[in-house]
Amino acid sequence: MGKKSREKRERRETRLRQGYSGQGGEIETLKGEATERETPLVSFLLNFIRFGVYLALFTPLIISSKFYFPFVGPKSLYFMAFCQIIFFVWLYLAINYKKYRPKLNPISIALILFLIVLILSAVLGIDFSRSFWSKYERMTGVLVWLHLLGFFLVVSSTFKKSSDWRKIFIVSISVSILVSLAALLERGGIESFKFSDRGGTTLGNTSFLGTYLLFNAFLALWLFFQKRNWGWKIYSLAGISLTVSVMYLNGARAATIAFFGGVALLFLFWLALRPRSNKIRIFGKILLGISLIAVLVGSILLFLPGSFVHQKFLEYTAPDRPINWEMAQKGFLEKPLLGWGPENYNVVFTKYFNPCLFTSECGGEIWFDRTHNIVFDTLVTTGILGFLTYLGLFFSFFYVLWRKFFKEKTIDFWTFGIFFVIPVSYFVQNMTVFDMATSLMMFMLILGFGSFLANLEKERGGEKKFIPKKQWAAGILLLVFCFTFFVFIVQPFRTDALIIKALRAQNSQERIELYQKTLETSPMGKYQIREFFAQQSQTIIQGNLQKIPKEDMAKELDFLIAQLEKTEKESPLDFRSILRLAHLYNLYALIDSEKLPLAEKYGRRAIELSPTNQQGHWALTQTKIYQRDFETALSLAQKAIDLEPRWLQSHKIAVQIAQISGNQELARDFAEQAIAVKPEWKDNFKEILEQD
Repeated sequence: MGKKSREKRERRETRLRQGYSGQGGEIETLKGEATERETPLVSFLLNFIRFGVYLALFTPLIISSKFYFPFVGPKSLYFMAFCQIIFFVWLYLAINYKKYRPKLNPISIALILFLIVLILSAVLGIDFSRSFWSKYERMTGVLVWLHLLGFFLVVSSTFKKSSDWRKIFIVSISVSILVSLAALLERGGIESFKFSDRGGTTLGNTSFLGTYLLFNAFLALWLFFQKRNWGWKIYSLAGISLTVSVMYLNGARAATIAFFGGVALLFLFWLALRPRSNKIRIFGKILLGISLIAVLVGSILLFLPGSFVHQKFLEYTAPDRPINWEMAQKGFLEKPLLGWGPENYNVVFTKYFNPCLFTSECGGEIWFDRTHNIVFDTLVTTGILGFLTYLGLFFSFFYVLWRKFFKEKTIDFWTFGIFFVIPVSYFVQNMTVFDMATSLMMFMLILGFGSFLANLEKERGGEKKFIPKKQWAAGILLLVFCFTFFVFIVQPFRTDALIIKALRAQNSQERIELYQKTLETSPMGKYQIREFFAQQSQTIIQGNLQKIPKEDMAKELDFLIAQLEKTEKESPLDFRSILRLAHLYNLYALIDSEKLPLAEKYGRRAIELSPTNQQGHWALTQTKIYQRDFETALSLAQKAIDLEPRWLQSHKIAVQIAQISGNQELARDFAEQAIAVKPEWKDNFKEILEQD
């Protein structure tokens, strides 16, 4: 090779690493892309998949008041629907065309390992049905993860050009801009754009909104450096400005901090790798090393009660977060290898319930099905194996970026730097929140891009012509698609819509018919739906005891009790269903006193499942009052007080029981006991204290 040729090649490689290009108007960061033309059929299938992916990216905009959880269920099912559609189209393409078959790489291997552990955890956990189906409020069970795997396989195996990925990211950024504009219009007081009372616009919650916008803010930053056209640069800057502004204005603090922390990390990467001065690069590397060590130490201190970092964290977050972490830690230590199974944290929560949660000092929230921390969520539900394979998703991604930038030199600095900080920022902000369909969709999209990068060197050449050698596959795939789409998409959609109709039913017979139809349509969220229906009917019956015929009341209660007893058999550790059974039997006892032994049975079972939860004691207390066993009722009321003296309601219940039993002196003693805990409660017991 001549001197001029060698110098020309070195200049080209330098421009590549620094992110410059002298042709095409765009930065060409990737090499070895396939360029052969496809046949019309292949082109049609690829375009079908491409637009299916585009439509899937509109998931954050999906919302419908016709569903019980309008911000979660419709989004998740919409996304899953497009996952299935594009997956089966891709599968037909992959069966007939080797070029589009998935190729193993560190990221795909890590994802498969994680899914294997997730499934094992679900199978060996305490409730496979809950782990597989999840519920409409969350939609993050094994079923959703299987759809995410399908989404990953499609995007990583189909899109083989950097231009394809730029288009995908542009669509995602555009959707995030629409979401951001809606959020700003909502803040501007335009009622038609007020979708949620929690500031999350179409995502329903500021935390979920922040997570979604976090991904797209970085994608817009990447697009800014990839496009030399100033029109696209302005568009990218607008995307960054809008998404970051909305994160900040809507109070998504974790996402905002994670974004600026990611930008700081990106700057340190730049300082360590880009300047021409060797001294500056050395300084940058030292600063980067110190920063990474500081972050690592800070992350460890975050989980140590009493540390400076832990105390600072408490100042900026809800007080119930560290309490949940303590409960999750106990649950993890009980089942450390594979955990309790996905979606089963609710069992750990009630087993290790902290009675302090009733008080304002501890947040006042008494129902949790997530720890609001990705580390503890993963550890408690999937164990150490699940957590390690989950971390494997990140480290495999980092490894691919490192290899492509430093070893093979097939990506530029901005691709390396920005896509390195995206998962880091995502992980950091997930220390205080949890995933939903939109954030998992974005995470899979990023992993898919990483898998595309990993397979770049394998995409050269390949088959030139599409010849469907296995045409019989189309018929089989169509049949399988119709079955899975009906079972996993159509039926859950119908169930979610039927919940609303059932809750709006006007009479007992109509409610029973709709309840039954809803529960027979799909098993998704069945435990939660049964409990919702029981709670709804209980409220209606209690408010209309003199209006509803006893026969109708008994028929409705019998139906609901039968449904909750199914839950008891299928998921015997479900505290909420057991507690609801105790309440229903207490209500039933008002028209049939023979139900009291069953009310006592489930009240005691509730206490057994969650001994430190006051609600079980209160349910059994009500039963003992109906049985005229005031001594036991007062003992149970005192136990609830002892569990957490700072909760006013426990003291009020004890006073009421003493009054019902006719013991005014004891009622006064309970009132004085309450005032001794908090003198400001004195007005709540004024009448009792003034009695002679």
